Amino acid sequence: MLLGPRLRTLFQNPKVEPIRSTQNALVRTVRAVLAGREAGLALLEGDRLLDEALAQGLRPRAVLVSEEREERLAELVAAGVEARAVENSLLARLSSHESSQGILTLIEPPPFRRLEEFPSSPASLVLVIAGIQDPGNLGGLARSAEAAGVQAMLLDRRGSSPWNPKALRGSMGSLLRLPVVPYDDPSSLSARLASGGWRQVLARTRGAPAHTSFDWDGPIALWVTDEKGRILGEAPGLSDAFSATSIPMAPGVESLNVMVAASILLFAAGRTQERDL
Repeated sequence: MLLGPRLRTLFQNPKVEPIRSTQNALVRTVRAVLAGREAGLALLEGDRLLDEALAQGLRPRAVLVSEEREERLAELVAAGVEARAVENSLLARLSSHESSQGILTLIEPPPFRRLEEFPSSPASLVLVIAGIQDPGNLGGLARSAEAAGVQAMLLDRRGSSPWNPKALRGSMGSLLRLPVVPYDDPSSLSARLASGGWRQVLARTRGAPAHTSFDWDGPIALWVTDEKGRILGEAPGLSDAFSATSIPMAPGVESLNVMVAASILLFAAGRTQERDL
């Protein structure tokens, strides 16, 4: 267990001496999470993500608060949150931000979901992410997906983790709210989507009907890949059964960032109006 009886006693007193040692158990756990060595835990940076987690009913394992933020520490302890003061310079070294926000939260992330929980309907829209390695792009994709009325985000396990601190920060809380369905094999997933009645649409850089004239009717599973579409290239013939669309661009422009392109296509699907978001 992360928290033993002695640590729980310390959490009950917000005036306890701040953590100053790099060998402290909580500090070591934070570093293990950042290094990807602590399965089942995620690290949230800043007040906004902590507040969003609490609003979603997620219970932090521990919150580390700068010793300079006494009011915030007392507020969390009064609310029953297990929070500890940490020496400001030590907390800054643990942060992935250039300037620390003065608060880090260790938390069990929301559980992954199953595709079967999201049956297709005429207004359904899911985003399938294949081969996206950059956690910042993943966070931005989640934020756009939620804003565009997506029901769930289907995520390739070989890409970036949704619980990467940079992905969580870039999502502005969306990854704590938007259902995430992991998958291992794109071919198997495509077959499951087809059997479930989903229209599978591949976002192409060029050579496909413009998104403005594309027929977005029916349940849509929009696939977005890395810039070269390598994940689909590993499964020959997979994309042959897909419809495809692209965003017309001025001559000389090679491609759009995947986050920008996906955002345009997701909103083109028009689910925000249909779902009254």
